[in-house]
Order: sequence, then C-alpha cells, then structure tokens
Amino acid sequence: MKKTQTMHSIHLFLKTFLLLISVMAAGLYLPNVKQGITEFSFELPEELPLSAIHLMLQTEYAYLTPQDELKAVWEALSDTVFDPVNWLAMEGFTHEAAANEFPAPSESVPPSEWFFSGEEGEAVEITQAPITAEDSANPRIFIYFTHSRESFLPYLPDTSDPNLAHHSKVNITQTGQYFKESFHQKGIPVKVDSTDVMTKLKESGRDYWQAYDASKNLVQEAMAANDTLDYFIDVHRDSVRREATTLQSGDQTYAKVAFVVGGEHEGSKENNLLAEELHTRLNEIVPGISRGVYVKKGEHTNGKFNQDLSPRSILLELGGVDNTFEELEATEEIFTSAMSEYILDAEPVSAP
Repeated sequence: MKKTQTMHSIHLFLKTFLLLISVMAAGLYLPNVKQGITEFSFELPEELPLSAIHLMLQTEYAYLTPQDELKAVWEALSDTVFDPVNWLAMEGFTHEAAANEFPAPSESVPPSEWFFSGEEGEAVEITQAPITAEDSANPRIFIYFTHSRESFLPYLPDTSDPNLAHHSKVNITQTGQYFKESFHQKGIPVKVDSTDVMTKLKESGRDYWQAYDASKNLVQEAMAANDTLDYFIDVHRDSVRREATTLQSGDQTYAKVAFVVGGEHEGSKENNLLAEELHTRLNEIVPGISRGVYVKKGEHTNGKFNQDLSPRSILLELGGVDNTFEELEATEEIFTSAMSEYILDAEPVSAP
C-alpha cells in the first residue's frame, strides 16, 4: 500500500510539473502575447522542431541512472514515467510510432567488478541449423563482434538487468554463421571472425570501454591477409528494450536494426552515406525494420568505432536485449538481401 501511494505521489508530481511546463509554453505562443512583445528580434516558430523534442527527451532518458538505494524505485519507474515512449504515447502517439523515435542505440556496459570476476549465470543454449558455407578465400565482407558477449535476456533466466546480459557461450557471435550462410546463398563471399574480444580484454587487463582497441587489431589483420575485402561490419545488439527493437510485419516478427556512425574522423561522411543507403534499402523491403542512422561523437562515446580504417565500415545494432534468435535471423535475411543488392549495384559494368 505504501509503495502504491509513493508511486501515485510521484506520478502526480510529474504530471503537475509537465502540465505547468505545457501551460507556460502555450502562453508563449498565444497571438496576443506575441503582439504584446514588440522588441523581439526573431519570430517564434509555430512549433518546436522535432529534433529539439528528440534532444530534450533523449537527454532526460540517457542520464537518469539508478543508485543502489533507489534501485527498486528505479525499476518500477523505468517502464513508466521515465520511458520517453510512454511520454509520447500520452501526447497522442501510438506506442509503435513513439518507439520508432526513442531511444537512440545504447550499450549495456557491465560493472567492472562483475566483468572481471568471470561470473555468469545459466543460459539457455540455442539449436541452430547446420551451416554449409565456408569462409571464402577471396572475401568481400568481413564480419566481426567487438562486444562479443552481448547476450539476450530471453536466454538468461537468472538475469533481468540489461547491463548483466553478457554470456561467454550464448551471445551475438552466434549470428555470424547465419550471416555467412545467407550472404553465400546470394553470391557474396564473406569472412566471419567470432573471436571473443572480451577474453582478450581480460587477459590484457583492459576494461570494457577499451574493446574497440582490441577489435581494431582483428580488422587490421583481416585487411593485411585479404586484399579483396571491401566492407567491414561490426555486429552488436542494442541495450534498449523490446518496444523499440521489435517489428511485427504481417505474420513475421523482426528484430529492428540501427546504424551507428562515428563522427570523429575524416572518413565519417563516407561511412554515413553507406549506412544511410542501407537504411533506405532495408525499409524499402520491410518498412520500419531500420530505426535509422545515428552519428555519435563527443564525450562518453568512442567517436570512431574502427570506421576510420575504411570508408565502407558500418556498426550494425542487430535487435536488442529482449529479442530472440528467431527474430534476429529473420532480420539477417532482409539485411543480407539489401546489402547484397547494394554491392552488386555498385559493381562496375564491363563494356560488351
């Protein structure tokens, strides 16, 4: 009863606060108020730009983090008043439309003490269909996994915290074999590197945030060994929740994708053009399957993601922490179709 009263009080406070802000904002846009302010040197817009709304809500969502003593309250609020999807839904958006806007891709960063402890819970092992494709001697695409132990909550029965959704056996690297098979069927030779980058980090005493330094070596070694490589795909899974990472289209459920572009190197523009092209092609096949392209730079982000090594590098967020491997594989089929068509379209046409 006490918890219910506390939640009701918090909801009431937030609703009152948001109402006051709305009234103040509405007042600024009343015609008579505009007319009464004669010394304004600029005109107020008819409505706030969508980008400004995204920035305000995303900033609020990104920097509210739980402390241990508030963990219970945080968990209760995370799926309600702290969720921007619900804010937009209260303003008349459908949950599906709101989920397409928020939040931006985000890493689930494990606590350092837990990361180095080697502890992990039980995981439900998955059964994958046999893979017949082999690594090509002349690969065009190199696929690797910087955050090699990113796992999925449906397969971790003892875990509910996305920051602890990491596992040495059931993880994102298991999508590599399906990528290989699917690209092979479409005539695109690939090389998949399923190196456990997390093991390399622990052996060298480096922390989780240094993972891109470790995976950079994998890319450089692949480049040196295969002069036919043109495209480099770093596959991750997002830490945002199911509402934002899942699409129901007809009878099929897909794990949505998102593209992350590092904005702090000279080749960023080329990386962004490739990501935008793939985003467009994916949504032409299955509308809404790609959440978009996100350029990340500044504090608290890597800013390069090894994309400075090649203008044809992408970081692919494949689904989120709540998705299943069946949903991931359904999306991989769409992704490999879109990228294969892009690669073939980009091939020079020889003269007859």
